[in-house]
Amino acid sequence: MPPGALMLPAEDRWVAVPPLMVHWRRDIEAAPAQALVAGRILLVTNRKGEVRAFELPEGRRRGMLDLGRDVSGKPARRGALLLVPVALDDASIVAYDLYRRRVVWRRMGEGVEAGLVLTDSVVYVAERWGRVYALHLQNGREHWLQEPSTTRLEGVRARPVAVGDWLVVADKRGRVVALEMQTGRPRWRRQLWPVYADLITDGHHVFISTTRGRLVALQAASGAVVWTYALPDTTVRFTAPVVAGQMVYVAGGDGMVRALERTTGTLRWSWSGRAAIAATPVADTAAGVLYVGDLRNRLVALELTTGQLRWETNLQGGILALETSAFGLVVLARPRHVYLLRANHDVATHP
Repeated sequence: MPPGALMLPAEDRWVAVPPLMVHWRRDIEAAPAQALVAGRILLVTNRKGEVRAFELPEGRRRGMLDLGRDVSGKPARRGALLLVPVALDDASIVAYDLYRRRVVWRRMGEGVEAGLVLTDSVVYVAERWGRVYALHLQNGREHWLQEPSTTRLEGVRARPVAVGDWLVVADKRGRVVALEMQTGRPRWRRQLWPVYADLITDGHHVFISTTRGRLVALQAASGAVVWTYALPDTTVRFTAPVVAGQMVYVAGGDGMVRALERTTGTLRWSWSGRAAIAATPVADTAAGVLYVGDLRNRLVALELTTGQLRWETNLQGGILALETSAFGLVVLARPRHVYLLRANHDVATHP
């Protein structure tokens, strides 16, 4: 890593007003999984178990970390320490120093398919078969651990969320449990529908998308259901929701994008696309748009307040994930590419 690469220069600010243009595209040699922006460095994981680094905004390649294992959950970072969840049975977390280029510690386990939750000094981990634990960030030492016999979780695929003093975790059977972040003791439980999308919070509620055409808002302190938005078609799988202002936005496998009132779940507008949507939308409140990408290569910008189509373009592969950065919109796409789209350049490059 170049000196200071993990720090974001104060003068760099991206204005995400469409239309956007492809600034560059890179081949990462396998299906992309997750993107993480760390200052001027873009880290992209793929299904070969690699973490590839690119410098923003130019797209210069800055190295590759080969874990040799599938990486499906989103990595996390604190300073120069990168924490990568690993999905195979004999491992769970690898902690890597980006500047010193060495593994600091690793945790063996039953594999992690969900993303990680960080505080200042602790990383919270939900393994795929239901074990949940807290580790000290700098050395990986175990702070507490709860077994599936206590959590009653089985098959965790969604990133948990921290709300106040609670860590809320959901599994593929629709079980939701809140654990005390200090001790791991269960606080409350709730039974919903299968959960594969990451959990989101506004600080008071936890918003949970399910595979049965349901989006549920729970009271974070008690687990009480505040509202449920339910589709007649129970085959629809929702993406993770996005909270922006007083609205919650969610897309789905039916190609629809919906805007709901955050406190009541009342539908305010919907927009119908032409293909299934797997990528969680990105809300840019400064530009007043919601970026949405589908599995048939289409990327659009919708008005946040009305859902009106403001702009669209087509890329060269189905869109799997979107990520914002201070330098542009990052797009992960089939079969094995990462894009950076910007609004303020002259010539798109495709090296």
